[in-house]
Amino acid sequence: MQISRRRAILGTTAMAGTVVLGNYFSARGAEAAGVLDAQIPAQSPLGMEGDLKNPREITSVGGRFRTELNMVIARHDLPYASASLRLYEGEIPAPTFRVSPGDEIEITLHNRFPSNPDSDPVLNTPNQFNSTNLHFHGFHVSPKGNSDNVYLQINPGESFNYLVQLPEDHPAGNYWYHPHRHGSVAVQVASGCGGMMIVRGTLDDVPAVAEAIERVMVFQCPVVDPSSGEVDSYDTIWNLDSERFWLVNGEYQPKIYMREGEVQHWRWLNAGDEQFLPMTLDGLELHEIGFDGNPYDHARLTNKVEIAPGNRSNLMVRAPKVGVYDLLRPAFTQGKTDLPEVHMAQVIVLPADTDRIASDVKKGTRIPEGPLPKNAVLTDITDAEITNHRQIVLGVKETPGMYKDVVFTLNGEPFDPSRDDIVAKLGEAEEWEFVNTTPFPHPIHVHVNPMQVTHINGEALAYKHWQDTIAVPAAGTATVRMRFTEFDGRFVMHCHILPHEDLGMMLNVNIEA
Repeated sequence: MQISRRRAILGTTAMAGTVVLGNYFSARGAEAAGVLDAQIPAQSPLGMEGDLKNPREITSVGGRFRTELNMVIARHDLPYASASLRLYEGEIPAPTFRVSPGDEIEITLHNRFPSNPDSDPVLNTPNQFNSTNLHFHGFHVSPKGNSDNVYLQINPGESFNYLVQLPEDHPAGNYWYHPHRHGSVAVQVASGCGGMMIVRGTLDDVPAVAEAIERVMVFQCPVVDPSSGEVDSYDTIWNLDSERFWLVNGEYQPKIYMREGEVQHWRWLNAGDEQFLPMTLDGLELHEIGFDGNPYDHARLTNKVEIAPGNRSNLMVRAPKVGVYDLLRPAFTQGKTDLPEVHMAQVIVLPADTDRIASDVKKGTRIPEGPLPKNAVLTDITDAEITNHRQIVLGVKETPGMYKDVVFTLNGEPFDPSRDDIVAKLGEAEEWEFVNTTPFPHPIHVHVNPMQVTHINGEALAYKHWQDTIAVPAAGTATVRMRFTEFDGRFVMHCHILPHEDLGMMLNVNIEA
């Protein structure tokens, strides 16, 4: 096995034109290698035919998670095209990884893509779509070496061994993994490359949650050129309203079954490349209990859940009566772009005594009452802790010669991997105000350390959310606080509308010990 590490964002490769299909890692192969990870096939949590399946799952055992992850080009039939997609293990979505605080996570990433046709890439333009790396979105882990290091580049034909140590007190909740190589991230995520990561604990131990059926629901919208079934030009994904058919766990408009009176726990992930997802499910009760992996203070009844690209949500969903209900993304305007209503899935509520579901399948019926448990390390950041206040300006500027003659900027500059834009000290806490000068909302993701959101458009929040991706309103502001704990080193913050990231809306943060 070739193990290669690349320190530069940009690299060179030769031209090739073959389609690659990966070798799939099996439980038998893990056992032969002395690895104890348990694997669960994709299956309906109710054990019934026609019900939406949870993605295939790999779980850690005895404090260790070990697997191989092949990036391959695989054919899939989408609602409008037979497509060649860049995917982990050839699957939409990639397998769910379930781990525990304190686990050692070892993942060998194999890039089995064909060679890149472009050998002289230009920074902050789309380039080298077949080079990649791996990011653990939302994890509080080291950004250095072979941990969550997004400055690495794994070229076609190369392999790299990632080793990530989760702290013993790592917050539990929903996270995810996806490519993060600057210049190719949007194309790869728009292809459907990404999967859920679940850290056990906290909400899992709440009795009303533990007794409920759990659904992992990954929302993706693979975008390809309908004439070729491929994504080899950035023009295919560039427009916010490019042809997108939303998939739920790889299925188009699937059916989700419930029983009358039942409450289910749904874990949602917006793994799309650039569209927001405001979601409604009229006729059923939606109780949001967490966001970006972190519990809310209590269950909140709502009629709409909004998840920007990169966001995750924990929901308790109650089915009061028999019927058929539509999970919708209503028509809305994202910045200056009108986006149509999208039918995401159909929820079918069966009679409580239905014989279509085995009698021994568990059935939750309660919504959590009273305060929800906190992730212990996520305590309020006080005024007295703040050592520095920063303003970060989100912008876009005309730049002839770049893609579409534009670059996206933070504090007036597009991304430069060699520049330290923010330097802070380990153990300190800071307050950052994001100021959006553009007519588009931008979901800003900061690596390594979670953010406590205190203000939106200058108005203080009654409940200060802990998030790792915050939607900064169009022509608006968002204020957050962060503690820089445990891990020094360089990492990035960026817009999770991924074409904006590829075109420059990213900067470097250097935490000095």
